Amino acid sequence: MKDIAPKTYIYGKHALMEALRNSPHAVEKVLLAPQGEDKEVRALAKSANISVIDLSPKTMLHDIDSSLVILGEIQDPQNVGAIIRSAAAFGVAGVLIPEHNQAPITGTVVKVSAGMAFRVPLVSIGNVNTTARDLKERGFWIYGLQGDAPQNIATEKFDAPAVFIFGNEATGIRLKTRELCDILLSIPMNPGCESLNVSASAAVALYAWSALTLNICPHGKPTGVILGTRFGLYGTSNF
Repeated sequence: MKDIAPKTYIYGKHALMEALRNSPHAVEKVLLAPQGEDKEVRALAKSANISVIDLSPKTMLHDIDSSLVILGEIQDPQNVGAIIRSAAAFGVAGVLIPEHNQAPITGTVVKVSAGMAFRVPLVSIGNVNTTARDLKERGFWIYGLQGDAPQNIATEKFDAPAVFIFGNEATGIRLKTRELCDILLSIPMNPGCESLNVSASAAVALYAWSALTLNICPHGKPTGVILGTRFGLYGTSNF
């Protein structure tokens, strides 16, 4: 049986143009934000007979019960797959995956995700910090998970659109990325246990968020946010 790759979204002009130039057969459609007018992108899409959709400001609004996950240089594909599975289980709108220093989407990731890699939009991003900064400007609250953070996740209200950043298994979230976070959260646990691994921490954090926002969807589809960018995305939406 032939493997079917999960649908992937590409974030940012440079990455999008590289895909249009070198792998146009892999691009299903291009979504452009209102300020993303770019003649070269349109020309490349037109030459490959790829449809271009212009997003309006109204379609780009996100609800208070929207959330996204950013993977911060996670190396173990087992952890990537488990986080994607948790994202699907708790109604996350998309998982953003950096292009470098990050385990890619492979057969192992899809298997560990129990097929949920086909149900949650997977967005390729060029840089974690640039993406986090852009999402902050769009009204998202940026959360980082850190074991010794003073803010207990159990007391967080999650009253704004949320982005969760989960860091590297060995080193955690990079310093510059931590500085971009609005809040660093810790998970309270029995003192006999030193820590949880990143995929277990992600499951706890996403459950805590979903329990307050009631964003667990009965039909298994995430809600609330369209991943519009300054320049474009490609893929077919699972929303």
